[in-house]
Amino acid sequence: MTRTRCRDRTTYERLAVDCLDVHELRRAGLLGDSWAILGPSLLWPRIKEMRAGRYLIQLELRNQAVNQQIRVSWTRCHYGGARPWLHCPYCQRRVAILVRAMAGYFCRMCAGNPIYASQGKSTQSRRYFEACKLRLRLGGLASLAAPFPDRPKGMHRSTYERLRSRAMTLERGLPTRFRRTPADYPNLIHYLQHRFSN
Repeated sequence: MTRTRCRDRTTYERLAVDCLDVHELRRAGLLGDSWAILGPSLLWPRIKEMRAGRYLIQLELRNQAVNQQIRVSWTRCHYGGARPWLHCPYCQRRVAILVRAMAGYFCRMCAGNPIYASQGKSTQSRRYFEACKLRLRLGGLASLAAPFPDRPKGMHRSTYERLRSRAMTLERGLPTRFRRTPADYPNLIHYLQHRFSN
């Protein structure tokens, strides 16, 4: 497979840019005991209206006549409380994330089981991709030429040192040409969005 075809191949990260994450839904207060209605939002631009309750989510999607219904189930946690799960509307598989594919939101398997971005890369490119992800996680730029980011506010020092050490180990083993290589932003945008949503 040529390098251009690998770069343009659909990956899980590209699909997950527009996804329904059960943790984000819960943080937004949409999985409560009473119905919550959410209009158009920046987080879910293709959803015209979302009605969410404790056990069901109804989506009215833009440019689609048929609404989508997603079942929500809950499992008990060992130390109390409960954890929500989304069920794929097509296969009913219990998942945490549904990605935008075809004509709605589906699990990774029903969306064609796309590869992860790192699976289509060489060993050195995978190391470079992981180093870029770590830099994004620490609030920096996804470029080895940029200065290494300082510890983000609220992050434990031990966590920062562990991630910094991992990034330095990855970067140390890479050829110098990767300092000039542009980051794979079409696949990294998912990790960048995740950083700002937390």
